[in-house]
Amino acid sequence: MNVAKYIATVCALTSISASAMDIDVPGLMKSINKSDDPVLMVIGTEAYRFDTITRGEFEYMYNKNNNISLDGPMSMDDYKELFINYKLKSYDATKRFPDLKLNTYTKELDSYVKHLSYPYLINGDLEKKFINEAYQREQEYITASHILIKGVNEASKQKIDKIYNRLKKGEKFFDLAKENSDCGSAFRGGFLGEFSAFDMVYNFETVAYNTPVGEFSTPFTTQFGYHIVYIHDRRPKAIAVKAHEIFFPLETRDSYVDSVFAIAKKSKNFGKVAKKYSMKGNAKKDKGDMGLIKNDGLYPQEIIDKLFKMPVGDVQKYTSSFGKHIFVVDEIQTAVPLDSAKYEALKKKVMSGDRYEAVKKKVGEELRYKNGFKLNDSLINEVAKLKNVGMEFMVDSIKKIDGTWYEYNGEVITTEDFRHKYMNFHDSYRKKVGEKYLRTEISIDTNLTYKENLVNYIQDIVELDALNKELKSIAKKNKEFVYALKEYSDGLLVYAASEFHVWGNKSTKADSLSKFFRERKEKYQFDEPKWVGVIFSVANKDTLKKIKTLATKNSNLDAFEFNELVKDKIRKGYTTKKGAWIKGENAILDKYYFKTIPADSTVEAEKFPLVYIYGNESKIPQWHTSVKGKVIADYQKELEKNWINNNRRLYPVVIKEDVYKTVNNH
Repeated sequence: MNVAKYIATVCALTSISASAMDIDVPGLMKSINKSDDPVLMVIGTEAYRFDTITRGEFEYMYNKNNNISLDGPMSMDDYKELFINYKLKSYDATKRFPDLKLNTYTKELDSYVKHLSYPYLINGDLEKKFINEAYQREQEYITASHILIKGVNEASKQKIDKIYNRLKKGEKFFDLAKENSDCGSAFRGGFLGEFSAFDMVYNFETVAYNTPVGEFSTPFTTQFGYHIVYIHDRRPKAIAVKAHEIFFPLETRDSYVDSVFAIAKKSKNFGKVAKKYSMKGNAKKDKGDMGLIKNDGLYPQEIIDKLFKMPVGDVQKYTSSFGKHIFVVDEIQTAVPLDSAKYEALKKKVMSGDRYEAVKKKVGEELRYKNGFKLNDSLINEVAKLKNVGMEFMVDSIKKIDGTWYEYNGEVITTEDFRHKYMNFHDSYRKKVGEKYLRTEISIDTNLTYKENLVNYIQDIVELDALNKELKSIAKKNKEFVYALKEYSDGLLVYAASEFHVWGNKSTKADSLSKFFRERKEKYQFDEPKWVGVIFSVANKDTLKKIKTLATKNSNLDAFEFNELVKDKIRKGYTTKKGAWIKGENAILDKYYFKTIPADSTVEAEKFPLVYIYGNESKIPQWHTSVKGKVIADYQKELEKNWINNNRRLYPVVIKEDVYKTVNNH
C-alpha cells in the first residue's frame, strides 16, 4: 500500500473544498432571446407573451436528446409535443413557486453556471501554466514527513510557530512530529512516504515541491490546519530503466554475496564483475546486461519496483522471491512526452478537484484586476479594528471611518458607497423572500482574522460583479452555453415541481392510492390465485360473535367492504391483517384455511387468541398495499397526465409554423 496515500487519507490531506457566490442567473437567462435567433414558440399569446422559446434552443434540445436516445431517433413532431410539455412544467414551476429560484434552485444553478462558464473564462496561458506545472511535478516522486496542527486559528498558529522555532534551533523533526503532530503519521515521526502530483491537496503539494531536499518549510496552511513539511528525497519517476545484474540462487550464502557486493561497489566495470561472478547462464556472454526494463510484465513486479526506485550508478543488494541480486541502474528514462493525448489527460485532472479551485481563484484575481481593482489597505486595517462584520456594523458603525475602500472599474468606492452596496446586496433577498432567507451578516470563517474575512467579502462582491459581466458577454457570443444553462435551469424547476405535483406526499397518501386502486383493481391481478381477505385476531367471544353476525348478514361484501363495515360498527377488541397470501406465507391462514399445520399449534397472539377470517382465493387484490409499487407508478402517471393537461389549459402555446419548417434546415 502506498504509505503517502494512506497517511494523506488519515490526515484528510486529499479532500477538497470550494466557495460559493450568487450569480445573476435571471440576467443571464434574458440574454437567450436578445439574440437574432428567431422565436419558434410563444407560451401565452402573441399579445401577451408569458415566455418565448427560440429555434436554436429547440434545435439544441432535439439534436442532443435524439443523439442519446436508447430507443432510436424520434420524429421532430413527436419530440415537439414532449418538449412543449417539459417547457410548460418549467414555466408552471416559476408561477407556482416564485421563491424557488432564491433557495435550493439558486444554489444548484449557481454551481452549474460556474462549472459551465469557467472553461470560457480560463485563458490559454493560465491553462498551460497549471498543466505544465502538473506535468513537471509528475516527473518526480517526493519522500516527505510533516507536522500538522489542526485548525487555522490563533492558537494553532502560535503552536506551529513554537515548533518552527524549535526546528530552527536544531531539534529533530522526527521527535517534534511525534510529540506534536495531529496527524495519524505522528507515531512514525510524521513520515508520509512517497507521493507525486495529484496525490495531496494542491497547496500541500506546492509547498512540498518548492522545498529543497534536507530542509523543512516555513509553516503554511491548508483547509485542515497548519503544516511544516520536511523533504527527505526526490527521485525521477521512471517509465523505463537500463540496468545490469549479478544473480545468485536463494541458497547462496550471504557472506559470499556480500563479498561480491564489495567487489562490485569498488569496481569501475560492473559488467566485468557480473561476467565473473553472476550465476545466470548467459552472464558470461551479456555481462549481466538486463536491457531496457519497462513496466510491461516481462520482469517480475518486485524487480521492476526495486529498479525504478534506484538512482543511476548506485550499486545495491536485493533479495527477491526467487534469488539474490546485485543491481546497478545505468540509465533512467522518465518523461512521458507532453503530446496532445497527455495534455488532454492532464487538463481533465487539473480542471477538477482542489487544483481547479486554485485555477478559479486565479481567474477571480484576473477578473478583479482586469477591471482595475485596488484595495485601500490602510482603511481596511482601520475597519478591521472594529472587530464586527455583521449587518448592524455595516449600517451604523463604519460611518465613523470615512474614505476610499477600493477602486474598481473606474469607480472610487467610499464608505457610503460600500454601505449601500452591502445593503443592496441583502435588500434584494429581503424584498424577494423575506427575513427567513436573508443573510444578515458577512459569511464568517472563524479560522480567519476579521480583516481577512472583510477582504474576502469585498473581493467576492467585486468578483461577482465582474463575473456577471463576463458571463453575459459569454452568453451573447456562445448560444450553446445559454441553451445548456437553460436546459439545466428547466431541469431543476421541473424536478422541484414534479416533487410537488407527482412524486411527493400526495402520490404516497394511503387514501388517494386506495381510491385510485379501487377504481381499477381488476388491472392488478396476480398471476396465480391467492387467499385475499382480512384476518381478525379477536380478544373475546362477545366481539367474535359480533364480527360473525356482521359476516352472516353481509356475505355479499368483498373483503375490503367488510373490513370497512367492521371498523364502523365495532371499535375495539380486535386487530386485523389485510392482504393476499399463498400457502406458507401466513401462519394463521396455514392453520385455519390451508390446514397445513396442526390444529393444536399456537399461532395466535396472546392478547387476541380468537380468530376469524373473511376472504377467498382470487387473482384480484382488495388492497393497494398488496401491489403498492405498481399502484404508485400508475398513480404518478395519472397525476402527471393531469398536470400536463392542466398546463395545456392554463398556458396556451403558439407555434410559428414558418420558423418550425426551418428547424435543422437553415
